[in-house]
Amino acid sequence: MAMININNVVNISVLSPAAGLAPYNVNNLVCFTKTDPGVTGPSGPLAAGFAVYSNYTDVETDFGSGTDVATAATAVFSQSPNIISGGGYFVVVPMLTDEVLEQAIVRAKGLIYYGGCAATFTLGVTGPTGYTGATGANLEALRAAAVAQTERKMLFLADSAVGSLTTPGLAYTVQNQSLDKTRVLHDTVAADLQKFIWGYAGRGMSTNFSGSNTATTMHLKTIKGLSSDTGLTQTILTAAKAAGADVYANIAGQACVMSHGANEFFDDVYNLNWFVGALEVAGFNYLRTTGTKIPQTEAGMVGLKNAYTEICLQAATNGFLAPGTWTSPDTFGDPVNFLSNISSFGYFVYSSPVASQTAADRALRKAPVVQIAVKFAGAIHSTDVIVNINK
Repeated sequence: MAMININNVVNISVLSPAAGLAPYNVNNLVCFTKTDPGVTGPSGPLAAGFAVYSNYTDVETDFGSGTDVATAATAVFSQSPNIISGGGYFVVVPMLTDEVLEQAIVRAKGLIYYGGCAATFTLGVTGPTGYTGATGANLEALRAAAVAQTERKMLFLADSAVGSLTTPGLAYTVQNQSLDKTRVLHDTVAADLQKFIWGYAGRGMSTNFSGSNTATTMHLKTIKGLSSDTGLTQTILTAAKAAGADVYANIAGQACVMSHGANEFFDDVYNLNWFVGALEVAGFNYLRTTGTKIPQTEAGMVGLKNAYTEICLQAATNGFLAPGTWTSPDTFGDPVNFLSNISSFGYFVYSSPVASQTAADRALRKAPVVQIAVKFAGAIHSTDVIVNINK
């Protein structure tokens, strides 16, 4: 018996969703090194121009124990939690002959990709690269800091010279020039600088932003494998506070970081890097994964704002944002709605009416501008107590 195919009546098409970008990652840590260039040969671990690691053992196998790379990796992976907790990797990038840090950063900017999404990375400077407070080294460090400032990245520098904390020293100048993407760590014991810089970065860049109450601060945190700064005095501590440099102190027998905010606190810069990147990915994925089109209507804008709102909600969940009082005179949208959202949720997402768009923007298929106000949760780093006695 002849049969007519059913697709004459019912024709099924299966549409697979478009792939979006992977979650934004700010926990990749890059180690620029001047280790023997032989490891960059055709069969070496750096043959591709960089190498990616998720544990110390593999680093030691490739570079050997006792090298600057192995020392850095030891400090990073010894911390608990560390970059692995936040889904990060330890990346090694060779510095070419006579190449300075600024050039290496520029060269590496477009080098590392994971899951289709360009990864952000933090830049660490190991001891052998010469950041010991000398004028020439300071100039090179400041030029590297200027490059990092233009990117959604952080640069870690360490210095043992007390002069770094006052004009025209490194830490003072970084703060004076508002280079808040650069974290300067100060330790009077030069031999401890590598442990401090890599241990600090490994411990600090450990946040899993998808979790609940996972946002942290480096203040009073312990860095495993590092002894407190034996040369730290109250005078040096006061200078470090003014310069925004973090130190590793002994407080009542406990070794811990003392974090200062004159050049912004580390966690505020780090968390904001994640937040901006996550918004970027959310906006792209909403536009990218829609199978048809997003209409240039208020309904279309609701969907786009919802994508951004989800990131704000996650930022409140992980503890970066929190409900509070808006203290700035600047608001947008309905003032009552604005203040109510900030006090209730810690964020407010608003877009200009579609009807107010210019003809030129509409012709270019641009969305009306989306404005987001957020309230940082902040952190308690110290406390004053007054005791009233009645007899």
